[in-house]
Amino acid sequence: MKSGLLMFLLGFFFFNNVMAQQSFVGIAKYKMTVIGATDSRTDSMKVVFGNNKIKTVFYLPSSVDNNKVITKSYIDNFTDNTTTDIDDEAKTYSMSALNRDQLYKFTNTNKFDAVENKLCFIFNADKADFDNNKFQKIECLASVDFLYRGVLNYFFYGIQPMVIDNRIVFDFTTTEKDGRKSKIFIYEITPLEDVETEFSVKGLNAK
Repeated sequence: MKSGLLMFLLGFFFFNNVMAQQSFVGIAKYKMTVIGATDSRTDSMKVVFGNNKIKTVFYLPSSVDNNKVITKSYIDNFTDNTTTDIDDEAKTYSMSALNRDQLYKFTNTNKFDAVENKLCFIFNADKADFDNNKFQKIECLASVDFLYRGVLNYFFYGIQPMVIDNRIVFDFTTTEKDGRKSKIFIYEITPLEDVETEFSVKGLNAK
């Protein structure tokens, strides 16, 4: 009787602790690189998690001037199912239907790893979803504590996983047969009370 009551109380407190976790609002910063490539370079991106909206900003070297960094921005709106494609240099934007595709089906292994000392669940992609002659393994690390509620799984343009099982993805790694690893990993995450200004298109012209 006592053991049953104890298990009930533990389950009750665990459930309430999980439900108390709020959907993350703030900014995450990632690095992108290919480990093992001879011409490997590191690019970066910023992801803004808002209420039912996610903005992704890529920082890339200019193809014309290597000393210049250009940005490319996208806003995915889950309320009206649209993507806003922003040309930061031309100061224009266009809108299209939100891509809801999911390139891979990830399964929680119930094993743990850490990114920047933050605990994550390890998720593996179903091998039936990728070319086994090219890839050894595809996995992502999704945060235990940083949740994004309302969107179960979200893949940027249907390809890059950013939310898995309502959890923000901290690391996405594809390992090829030759050992090279394409890796996107978080290096900074900052909760904020309000990020609505990040989603403004004020001052931009519609294409």
